[in-house]
Amino acid sequence: MSLPYRTYRQYLKERFGMPVVKVPINGGFSCPHMQGASGGCFFCDNTVFSPVAQRVSTDVARELHESCRRLARRHKKKTSFIAYLQPYTNTYAPQPVLEELYEALLGVPDVVGLAVGTRPDAFTHELYAYLGTLAQRAYISVELGLQSAHDTTLARINRGHTFDDFVNSVEALHAQGVEVVAHLMVGLPGETREQVLDTARRVGQLPVAGVKIHQLMIVRNTPFEKLYQAGEIAPVSLDEYGALLIEMMRVLPRSMVYHRIMADTPRHDNTLCAPLWSYDKHKSLAFLQDKISRNLNVPPGF
Repeated sequence: MSLPYRTYRQYLKERFGMPVVKVPINGGFSCPHMQGASGGCFFCDNTVFSPVAQRVSTDVARELHESCRRLARRHKKKTSFIAYLQPYTNTYAPQPVLEELYEALLGVPDVVGLAVGTRPDAFTHELYAYLGTLAQRAYISVELGLQSAHDTTLARINRGHTFDDFVNSVEALHAQGVEVVAHLMVGLPGETREQVLDTARRVGQLPVAGVKIHQLMIVRNTPFEKLYQAGEIAPVSLDEYGALLIEMMRVLPRSMVYHRIMADTPRHDNTLCAPLWSYDKHKSLAFLQDKISRNLNVPPGF
């Protein structure tokens, strides 16, 4: 199916000339915002959002190597891999600890790059510089959680940073030649359609190479579950989400790479309160792709 937007799979194949698989791994880090009295983001439960959040290894590089070997056997063509440090904040550690892990992961055979999931307020000047040196010899992508460009929303969801923090981090990473991916969320409490589109517009004006767009998933045992049960949060429907997604794509630059256009969670874990269409990834994704293809007036292959 030819899609009228640039997918991450397409981008990687263009860049490397072969299939590239992104392998999620748990680096054993925590999150600074979850410690102390802050309590973390009101929507967050990493054990739901990441399939490897509960998989802690004493030898992360070896685990990555074994995962790559298993995946390589499934592919008939030569395949490369990107090590994806996914759950929690993967820049939240002393610099020597980060360097040791990053180097070990990049040293695994057939690993061509590193994707680092983190927060915009979890960097040092030394780390920016080090990531810049890595970007000179490997593919380095930093995924920054933003969710919204509106500080009132960020405060409402207890995000723990501002939009300016995000801007500063994007500009510092870009100056070092590091690719930046922004996580954006649709359906946050109190956000209007205009605010969602303004977030897309403001992100599109920055040197951001890719986006991951997610619907708000209301997960059990989070502060948002209490608000949902009290009727103070209404989950976005699949049709509403698709319409907003199309409007965001019209606002974002045509060069933008879409790493993901929806979030999902396994049905068997029974952790999701709403929206329940998040359970059925294949059906919901097919619906969104069809809706985008019929309504987004952007030619393929831009």
